Amino acid sequence: MLSKYFKAALLRKIADKVGTPTYVYSKAAFLKQIGTYEKAFKGLGPLFCYAMKANSTGALCALAAAEGWGADVVSGGELYRALRAGFEPGKIIFSGVGKTQEELEYALRSGILFVNAESREEVLALERAAAKLKTRAPLSLRINPDVDPHTHRFISTGLLGSKFGVPFDEALRLYMYAAESPHLEPVGAQFHIGSQVFSARPYALAAGRLAAFMLKLASRGVNLRYADAGGGWGVKEGGEMQDPAPLAAALGGVFGGTGLKLVLEPGRSVAAPAGLLLARVLYRKKGGKKDFVVADAAMNDLVRPALYGARHPAALIGPARGAAAPRDIVGPVCESGDFLAQDALLREPAQGQLVAVYSAGAYGFSMSSQYNSRPRAAEVLITGPSSWKLIRRRETYEDLVAAETL
Repeated sequence: MLSKYFKAALLRKIADKVGTPTYVYSKAAFLKQIGTYEKAFKGLGPLFCYAMKANSTGALCALAAAEGWGADVVSGGELYRALRAGFEPGKIIFSGVGKTQEELEYALRSGILFVNAESREEVLALERAAAKLKTRAPLSLRINPDVDPHTHRFISTGLLGSKFGVPFDEALRLYMYAAESPHLEPVGAQFHIGSQVFSARPYALAAGRLAAFMLKLASRGVNLRYADAGGGWGVKEGGEMQDPAPLAAALGGVFGGTGLKLVLEPGRSVAAPAGLLLARVLYRKKGGKKDFVVADAAMNDLVRPALYGARHPAALIGPARGAAAPRDIVGPVCESGDFLAQDALLREPAQGQLVAVYSAGAYGFSMSSQYNSRPRAAEVLITGPSSWKLIRRRETYEDLVAAETL
């Protein structure tokens, strides 16, 4: 259980000082996931690009940058955050289906490694941006390999019919076009089949299709340098990332010895185990046969349970009364979908007792909002056995209206 990274006494001190709800991250847990990846892929020497959409908080990104990782960004804002956190521009890749002209120009001016384009019209937009800046744009195409990753339909991205990537036949035409353009430089190819993938088999299948396609390109004079296998390696709620050694074996079996630089984009698997959402119990109530625990954290703080049906383990901090029973942890937001956990086996909490929702380091704060005009939570990083620091202050009511005019 991840509680080994989050000692109860330290969580109580954090709550007393900072208040709740608060996201609490463990530096040790975050770095352990990074080390696990590096150990598994040691023989392949890939470029790891941390997927910032999972958690773009500066202090965590700075940890990945300090380990020599690059960044995978999907917006101009994430690129700004990546540069601010210390990622080397030459280790940053820009993905996503809807980049604006301004974002493409920003990426080229910043000197990033390459852009993962996802449509013919985006390739043309990138070409225009490069022409305007009088440069050549390093281009990679996100190719849809039509591989089923057997995951939640909202996070399955590698099948034809999804909005992501281009099929192989279109990719061939686009690479041949780019090879003739004075403002485009084809350098890589990418696939990303989805998230929460717990088997290496779909990766091996997608990698094999991509490698065969890259050989076809080489036979036509287009020699790429980077093979990007995306991210999505699974991590179950309540645990650490599963061993990525099978993933390394699958990708190494395809790309090893080819001379191609392998690129990987881990995000959730690194960040999820490293964070929890710390809340405080406001009230207890019954609704029919349901026992409800009303907390001061809500779906605006952690939307994954409502959006994906994610089941995050929850635990009370400190002693509680009675026997464990199924209880729903809900928040103050005016939605029936406002719950952090359903049928969590908990003893009866006291008013004011702390509750921790684990595996919340990825797509927790990064997806949070000010819905119901609720200021967003604070963020804290545990840096040692008894040390921690505030890495984002809690928003105020003034922050809610700072950008508005009357």
